[in-house]
Amino acid sequence: MRPIGLILIVLATLVPIYWYIPLGANRDVIALFSQYLGSAALILMGINQFMATRAPGLETVFGPLDRIYVLHKWLGIAALVAMGLHDIIDAEMNGLRGGPLAGIAEDIGEISLYGLMILILASVITFIPYHLWKWSHRIIGVFFFLGAFHYFFIEKPFSNVDPLGLYISAFCVLGILSYVWMSLLRPMAPRGHKYEVDLVRRVGGLTELVLLPKGRGMKHKAGQFAFLSIDGGGLGEEHPFTLSGAPSNDRTLRFSIKDLGDYTDCLQRKVQPGMEATVSGPFGHFRMPKGRDPQVWIGAGVGITPFLAFAESLKTTETGPVKLYYCVRERDDIPYAVELERLAEDVEMLEVIIVNSTEGIRLTADRIVSDLGGDVSQAHVFFCGPVAMRKALKSGLVLKGLRASRFHFEEFEMRTGIGLGALAAWLWDRGTLEVEKRLAAKTEPAE
Repeated sequence: MRPIGLILIVLATLVPIYWYIPLGANRDVIALFSQYLGSAALILMGINQFMATRAPGLETVFGPLDRIYVLHKWLGIAALVAMGLHDIIDAEMNGLRGGPLAGIAEDIGEISLYGLMILILASVITFIPYHLWKWSHRIIGVFFFLGAFHYFFIEKPFSNVDPLGLYISAFCVLGILSYVWMSLLRPMAPRGHKYEVDLVRRVGGLTELVLLPKGRGMKHKAGQFAFLSIDGGGLGEEHPFTLSGAPSNDRTLRFSIKDLGDYTDCLQRKVQPGMEATVSGPFGHFRMPKGRDPQVWIGAGVGITPFLAFAESLKTTETGPVKLYYCVRERDDIPYAVELERLAEDVEMLEVIIVNSTEGIRLTADRIVSDLGGDVSQAHVFFCGPVAMRKALKSGLVLKGLRASRFHFEEFEMRTGIGLGALAAWLWDRGTLEVEKRLAAKTEPAE
């Protein structure tokens, strides 16, 4: 994500301190800090609601959309922490101003807090089914509205028309308008590019869709992704998928989709040629650099999809030598292996290397460096695949001389947790080990 976006968010959260400091005279500083925490939570939530709109220009400020989703998650968690501390730390002080709705506003603030707490925590529990997660995520805006109501009418040491009050109110309004747009207006407004499903075929464990535009179509670059929804068959819900075909003059699109959940399972069973589709985008900055530096592409499993588009685009793009490592664990036909090998025959600078774990082969940083002749410092490395594999390869390549800024990747899973699964596994392992120790101690013969 872009540093400028993070800086703007931090500044937006810190600006109220300028007005809060003078309010500290003859007032309880701890209580005033609690007031600030409540304000900071509203600011963060307002920004988060706006980021969910996918408005034009967001990627310019905050970075690719996949990183924006990660930032969105952590901003929600930061807002939750600020709200929780605001509730725990007593905000009562002398000189508070309020109106006849102050009592109701206080009760509504409690409802907002606990509602947001439950829904934000539910958002990072990744075993909750996607459709339930998405439904619960949609009503976060309702509890944000209640939080804004709490702010507008609760007793506080400043007025809503003071500069501080207007500043915080602006973020409340921004969040409410963003929620109204996403929940009510956007579904009714014309959106995306209209397409028709032209071809459906199974490629190994993937479902390939080829879409023909019903108008001008969407212009994209190799490596980008888009949101796809299909009319009929219960497939109207938007989901993001990487575009696996290179840009074409007729703006035909290709998606290669793996069955990873309820929606994709339904899609591979029900999608048929002739169905109408809506495509929104494109998004993402996972794109080849210009220049003659060597490139390494690493696609693991369905992570090969952006590199299919990369490889096709090499027919019309001048680059340095490219090594594509396609990491699979297949015993039968490997999806797109034949297509990639044919492309490698036509494109001199492309070399395709199949790394099949069922044959006992693993891709390592040492192997990549060796294949590059021992020098990785001038290379660009692109990765799409599991997080653990990405982290291992990146750390190994950086130790071998690769600049970290030249390791490019896309968040393979936009819906991610905060390590609760790893924590639960660690606690389980520790508990199991302790039980085993106690059982062993009981069964040891006495001396």
